[in-house]
Amino acid sequence: MREPACGNIAVRMYRGILGDCFLLRHGEDGQTRHILIDCGVLQGVQGARERMKAIVEDIHALTQGELDLVVVTHEHHDHLSGFSYEKARFFGQDFDIHELWLAWTEDPNDALAVSLHQRFSKSKAALNKVVQLTALANDPRIGTLRGLAAFVEPLPADGSRKTTIDLLKDKAGASATRYLKPGDVLHPERLPSLKTMVLGPPRDEQRLRKDAPAKGAGREVYLTDGEEAFAIEDRARRELGEEPLISELPFARPYQRLLDDARKVAASADGGGVEQLYFAEANDWRRIEAEWLDGAEAMGLKMDSDTNNTSLVLAFELADHQVLLFPGDAQVGNWLSWGDQTYPPQASAEQPTPATRDDILARVSLYKVGHHGSHNATLREFGLEKMTSPRLVAMLPLVEAVAQQNEWQMPYPDLFQALQQRTEGRIVSGDGDPAKEKAAFTAQPSDERYPAQVEHDPGGLWVELSIPYEKCRH
Repeated sequence: MREPACGNIAVRMYRGILGDCFLLRHGEDGQTRHILIDCGVLQGVQGARERMKAIVEDIHALTQGELDLVVVTHEHHDHLSGFSYEKARFFGQDFDIHELWLAWTEDPNDALAVSLHQRFSKSKAALNKVVQLTALANDPRIGTLRGLAAFVEPLPADGSRKTTIDLLKDKAGASATRYLKPGDVLHPERLPSLKTMVLGPPRDEQRLRKDAPAKGAGREVYLTDGEEAFAIEDRARRELGEEPLISELPFARPYQRLLDDARKVAASADGGGVEQLYFAEANDWRRIEAEWLDGAEAMGLKMDSDTNNTSLVLAFELADHQVLLFPGDAQVGNWLSWGDQTYPPQASAEQPTPATRDDILARVSLYKVGHHGSHNATLREFGLEKMTSPRLVAMLPLVEAVAQQNEWQMPYPDLFQALQQRTEGRIVSGDGDPAKEKAAFTAQPSDERYPAQVEHDPGGLWVELSIPYEKCRH
């Protein structure tokens, strides 16, 4: 007769949102503890508010309003919007947040974090400025920018300057809010048996800015031209009256003119020969005008990638040393940085031999696929290829139909094929066929004695994996 597993951890992924919202349940001292990792839906998804309302109702029913730990990986709308859509519930009396984990990038007392926030805030305002240029509404590049803006958290509607993360900090309280840095090894206050290693985000700005692979040309939209991004951000800052990134211009300000003003002069009775010649139909091909939108796309893409690279990356270690990996939307530089330190950085009584990146990845039995399966959010050589555990299963928060509407390659075909091979087909997704997913786990169990179990909500709201473990920590 097979001995029962010592315990299990259940990971519930909410479906149909093209966003991240994960609820973990773990037994601790005879009680069930709950961890909420992100809670968001992409802007523009049909029925998003109604879907999120149902999700939050399910979270409340399961937890009875007791959130032992809330983790926010980064400040994108598709990871945060559930908190704002259901603000009255999360920040009212319905929920208690006993502990809040954020990346060091959210620490108001960290000089580098403050600098990054100032830059991102200006970039966000610049992106919104470009999107609001209705005169260019028919330009396809504006469509790309609107798609990217769907990931960015909107400014507070009530006129306050408090972001969703600010509200979460207020709810949890300063003493229960922790800012995590790479190399940290810690345990949630209410889940002391759940060892957690913090892999990212890096504190190296070069790592934070590295979003694209070093080799080969990418075929997916999130690869960008960094120089164009820099130039267009500078232009947009000038439009907003902000300090420019570039101090030298080819012409002094007295000799600079806005195209719209020049066009009005050309159309007026006082229009001079120069203006009329410039705007003559025969000279259309000579004018630059809206070609700067090529750079605007690059700016938006670069900002999106840089924010993704600030993702808090957590590796939860179970009692039998299995690892559950939650990388947020970490991109190339973040992944590469995991090898820059050990976990913890120095030996300790609890861990005389610190863990390394390779050791951690080799023990991953559950991988939350980064950034909805895009091409540069799962590394190959220093990522998926090092996930060698035969128990590996994957959870992919994706709605392909929404991605296709925006012409995003999610999941990226080569990555998805590699995931299929590594997991032997044990993948659940935000829009997957429940019967096929269950059949895959039955046909190729993750372990002979203690296989992962999959369960789907009959109404399609969630899918849940139960990961058994063999040993208990005492």
